[in-house]
Amino acid sequence: MRQLEVALIGAGLIARFHLDAWIGAGAAVRVYSHDGRAAELAREFGARAVDSLDEALDGADAVDICTPTGTHREIALAAMARGVGVVCEKPLAATTAEAEEIVDASERAGVRLYPAHDVRFAPAFARLHEVVSTGGIGRGTVARFQFSAYHPRPWTASVPARSGGILTDQLLHGADLAYWVFGEVVRVYARYQGEIAAPAPQGQVATGTVVLTHASGAISQVVSRWTATPKPPVRVAFHVSGTGGSVSYDSEWPQEVRVADGEADGFGYAGTSVFATEMREFAQAFLGGPEPRLGARDALAAVRITQAAAESAWTGRAVELPVKGAA
Repeated sequence: MRQLEVALIGAGLIARFHLDAWIGAGAAVRVYSHDGRAAELAREFGARAVDSLDEALDGADAVDICTPTGTHREIALAAMARGVGVVCEKPLAATTAEAEEIVDASERAGVRLYPAHDVRFAPAFARLHEVVSTGGIGRGTVARFQFSAYHPRPWTASVPARSGGILTDQLLHGADLAYWVFGEVVRVYARYQGEIAAPAPQGQVATGTVVLTHASGAISQVVSRWTATPKPPVRVAFHVSGTGGSVSYDSEWPQEVRVADGEADGFGYAGTSVFATEMREFAQAFLGGPEPRLGARDALAAVRITQAAAESAWTGRAVELPVKGAA
């Protein structure tokens, strides 16, 4: 099997995680960042720094976009115009209209488009998806997802409050998981607390909460927090109940899972890096292997949900989303 050629755009924290994962997946990576940090990052991981986006895309099989959200559209469309596949850090775009444009462009160009929704690749959530999809906890599902993380990225301070802040950034993790596990979302009601346009610790700690009604009848709540301290850097948890039992997980527990009214399952968030699993699946797909566990339409669904959450929080009203296939 030939070596995959990846153009990594950006040199921040997420770019570092992605680069390490691409190298582990056997890819050859060239790095470009307009802020001048590409050379140092590339040298650390044995990659190659380049001086322009054009040079990065030249001969690449895929581009991995690890830049602020507002730049995703321009880079993705430039890559697709050259027939280069796209991996894009979440969210895919700053607005639903831009996300639709990117997805439509990928389909017209016939190139692969994969969103980097890394939490889907954690064993705990993959196992939850399996348990629910096979009827392991019965019907009538009610779920709660919780995410907390230190969020020092300065560029989010420039995001207008009306755009949603945490509701369209970190909360996307939970919205994507709820969509993956329980299916299409038809109603969104959200609220926020704190200064949503500023990252902790410079601004107040922000909390975003959304209640999602699924076409299946399931109800899921997602609570996301930007914390003022980097310890622990990330905490994830869920509790899901149905007519046949319930399943819970919290990354702070000494034990990795608790199951009520059923057999204990051994799964957890710890273990192999989610980024390593994610990039390995993407690399295999770009080289002609099986498709990964999520694709372009998943990215679009997540943006639609989180944009609806921003609208709901701003207006104080629930937002109805159209059912697929409805007139």
